[in-house]
Amino acid sequence: MKFSLSTVAAVAALVPSISAHYCFNKLIVDGAVVDAEPYEYVRKNTNSNSPVTDVTSDEIICNAGGLASGATTKTKEVAPGSQVGFALDTAIGHPGPLQVYLSQVKTGEVTAAKGDDGWFKVYEMGIKEITDDGLQWASDGITNFTFPLPEDTPAGDYLMRVEHIGLHGAGTEAGAQFYISCAQLTVTGSGAGSPSPKVAFPGAYKATDPGLLINIYWPIPTDYTMPGPSVWPEGSGSSSGSSNSSAAAPVASTPAASTPTTVAAAAVVSTPAAISTPAVVPTPVGTPVGTPLFTPPANTPVSTPSAGGAVKKFGQCGGSNYKGSTECESGSTCKQWNDFYSQCV
Repeated sequence: MKFSLSTVAAVAALVPSISAHYCFNKLIVDGAVVDAEPYEYVRKNTNSNSPVTDVTSDEIICNAGGLASGATTKTKEVAPGSQVGFALDTAIGHPGPLQVYLSQVKTGEVTAAKGDDGWFKVYEMGIKEITDDGLQWASDGITNFTFPLPEDTPAGDYLMRVEHIGLHGAGTEAGAQFYISCAQLTVTGSGAGSPSPKVAFPGAYKATDPGLLINIYWPIPTDYTMPGPSVWPEGSGSSSGSSNSSAAAPVASTPAASTPTTVAAAAVVSTPAAISTPAVVPTPVGTPVGTPLFTPPANTPVSTPSAGGAVKKFGQCGGSNYKGSTECESGSTCKQWNDFYSQCV
């Protein structure tokens, strides 16, 4: 099928929530949000909902301020096999993959830990399919997710690190945006696994990795390489139907044989703002591991600033069919990532 530049521009113009940012601010254990307030078991960051873009910075570990807030963060006890995950303050609005890492730390020292003993990946959520409109992401529009903590996870204290990587500006080096949080856990039980491979943060990624330096709009990609190592244990922890791994060890590219290769409709959980712990909903038979707790909402356009107003940092300031202001607030400038999207940075 042939595509004209106008067709590509129209598709890019429909990408929702380009200026919408988000935070993973609550922990989920066995289907319930356990934080009575945001950042009870999740380390609080200091950059609001802004992303990290420098993969060589210490901020890539637990976000800006995340290494200093451990002392004021509680630690949650969880059992191997539990469904764990994160809730967000708003729906994910950028296209890109979601991944979760664990780092075991010295007993009793989790509040001061920063993952010096290495990180291993336990979950990834990549592309669910590739259509004529491009890569379709399993994380699109979700406001929470869970996955099973591996049964063989050794007992001890851990940091659990989640990242969602916004790829809307990844056509240029250092254009990928990382939305990161770290939760503090104590894993119980008698797991005797040997998690591997382990990576360091910073160090696991380079700005030129194929999963971080990619134009997702044009030419339309035919595949996608997940950043980082393979998932431990091998053959589990992925809700991606069509992704590859940049590590030498293979990643499960499809769910278990009894589950379909495309992501099934997610179970719905209604979570009013006033309720801190949603009801537990059983996962339907055949639903891939780690499916979001509820069906993502339909995409809706994002309003743009008035022509005369200054755009806030990380907001959209230009691009094909963009009608809003091209002036950025003091301290930021309008950078063109591609023909379809410019952003105040």
